[in-house]
Amino acid sequence: MSEEKSKAPESGSITDHPGWFGAGYGGGIMAIHANWPAYPCAPGDGHGLFDLAQFPVGTRFEPIDDIDRCVLFVAYDYDPKKPGRPEKPWSKYAYQIAIWHEDLIALSKQGLIEGVTPISEREWRLRQRVEAGWQWGKKLHGQEKDGTISARDWPSLPELPNENDFWGETDPYNYPAFEHRGVDSPMTVTAAGWATVTEQLATSFEMPDALPAVRTNLDSGHYDTALREVGVEVEEALRAIIGSDDGYGQGLVDKFIKHLDDELFAYNTTLKIYRLRLRTYFKFTRNLYAHKKKPLERALALAQATHALQLLDDIKNAAADRQEE
Repeated sequence: MSEEKSKAPESGSITDHPGWFGAGYGGGIMAIHANWPAYPCAPGDGHGLFDLAQFPVGTRFEPIDDIDRCVLFVAYDYDPKKPGRPEKPWSKYAYQIAIWHEDLIALSKQGLIEGVTPISEREWRLRQRVEAGWQWGKKLHGQEKDGTISARDWPSLPELPNENDFWGETDPYNYPAFEHRGVDSPMTVTAAGWATVTEQLATSFEMPDALPAVRTNLDSGHYDTALREVGVEVEEALRAIIGSDDGYGQGLVDKFIKHLDDELFAYNTTLKIYRLRLRTYFKFTRNLYAHKKKPLERALALAQATHALQLLDDIKNAAADRQEE
């Protein structure tokens, strides 16, 4: 499915792989064996839903790769002026997002996302084979280390789920198929999903003592002004870390990511996670309120302020952590 081939690290160490997260990530997740333009946050705790909520209501997500129990999606229909799937879904100018299988299954069962159907590992692997061109009696052709192409048998498929597989807490239908009512479909966040993420972010909001202008505007109901103030703080934090007074918007994001790479030696996965979060924040939140008044309800204002303030903390913590190392 992938158009971007992953190369093994020359040293032979998984820690040199572009998909390495670092020891202990997510309580044990260590690496994805692919060089993707985006990587997921740690699984569980609703992270998958919050990641999807970086995009506006109505955004569609189409799978473009599936490796190590994680799916890479390309996002589209987030801008009414540019409807439809991007022609180059792997481009660095497109928006991609990665979500773990376990998060996709959990969110689907809760009715928070649509377009995901739980299937067994056997069904998932069979679909992967068909997509790769498998046919009855047809051999699998692969490249050997010396470069020659040879034919081999396809690996055996897992057994179908049986009644014993349903005992305990493990559900054998824990792989995602991207369809709705039996028809191939992009994934979307449901109305219930948006209500859940808005409520959870709004209720976790903490009034920032260090940002009195934000406090004042939120208390007085000037919500769009409060979000503009937070946007200014995010940009100022990025400039302070870079050590420059210049730059704004997406250009500033690129400078920050380069600084993390060149000066703070962040993992490739970390760079890609921050790049996505900052790009979506500037495009879908900061830019929305930066140049004009836009009325919004308090719950949504608190949710977007919480997201921005968490991003602000992460920016500062990422720089501090790398400097300590």
